[in-house]
Amino acid sequence: MWNLLVVEDESIVRMGLRYMVNWESQGIHWHAEAAGGEEALLVMAREDIHIVMTDIRMPGMDGLELAKQIKVQYPLVQIIFLSSYDTFTYVREAFKLGAIDYLHKPTMDEHEIVSTLQKVLAQLNVITSAVPPELTGEEKNALYLSLLDRYTFPLSPVIPEFADDAYQKGYELVVFRKRDDAVLGDEDSNHLRFLSLQYLITEFVTKDWGGIVFHRSFREIIWIAPVLPRAEQADKSKYLEILRQKVLELLNVALIFAVSPICMDMTRLPEAYLGALLRFPVHEQSDNLIVRKAKEYIDQHLLEEVTLAKVGEAIHVSPGYLSRIFIKELGENFSDYIIRNKIEHAQKLLRRTNRKVYEIAADIGYTNAHYFSKLFKDRMGVTPLEYRNQ
Repeated sequence: MWNLLVVEDESIVRMGLRYMVNWESQGIHWHAEAAGGEEALLVMAREDIHIVMTDIRMPGMDGLELAKQIKVQYPLVQIIFLSSYDTFTYVREAFKLGAIDYLHKPTMDEHEIVSTLQKVLAQLNVITSAVPPELTGEEKNALYLSLLDRYTFPLSPVIPEFADDAYQKGYELVVFRKRDDAVLGDEDSNHLRFLSLQYLITEFVTKDWGGIVFHRSFREIIWIAPVLPRAEQADKSKYLEILRQKVLELLNVALIFAVSPICMDMTRLPEAYLGALLRFPVHEQSDNLIVRKAKEYIDQHLLEEVTLAKVGEAIHVSPGYLSRIFIKELGENFSDYIIRNKIEHAQKLLRRTNRKVYEIAADIGYTNAHYFSKLFKDRMGVTPLEYRNQ
């Protein structure tokens, strides 16, 4: 049974409508009434409404403005307009707002109303059957991707996540990309690493902010975010910077991202996606060549004493410039990058060999085993021996 809300400022018209049709026989429950647009929105905030039948001209918020609000907040609700005004201007505006039909109050009869209801029911049946109740991960990803292109945008998209009240203030798209500095591996391993990245981002943003996260061809991670977070957060730019640092710490992946302008209607998501792409920094699609060369040198000499001066001399740049560009491009300073990579190498040796802790410390360039153990615990939260025995 579908719930109907009738919005009409004249009570006698509401009464006439109620008894003009056997609503229950049509599969519709006359669920609520409202005398104006503001009252209708209050009803919809607390009731589960599927169909709204509203007068176009009412005091205060009229039917056209109400329809605009409904399409933003409740995009799956079907709208029927009622009016004594049959000018083309109103009809055209009504259909632009997605009205199923337009009934002329002075001439409408039971047959005409039932005919309109059948159109509404057909549309609701299409919506509820358009998306299977249980989609695979790939099917969900394909559905979400279809929202980003006006040529593939579904006729009646059913996205349960978009029913979240946080979307009432609009949508933003955040597009994440890995910096182009990864060592190429086989396709399966690259996909697994990418899915790990997507999983981590999803865990953070859905808990803190809400929204949906999916990927495009294992190259971009896209977050359709409500403007309002679930809980108190800093502004989105600061939140995204914190997220970028978390990803770097936990997965050793450097991200760049761009945020779209706010859009108020999910049908504008294709434009929002394009807006986000246009906001990517032109010269930051890949790491600076100098940093790439520095990282290659560090990887080759990691088990030696690697200093900023040595790396700068090897790639023919000054240590000061190398230090600045490292922070700019990777979001961490040179020494932290060295330590993080050495600790990762030590973790492998602790897991895969039986070498003593002081031997492993010496292998990665630390002659003082106590200093190495302290550094390891500061980074990992456990001592080297505790890590090995986990």
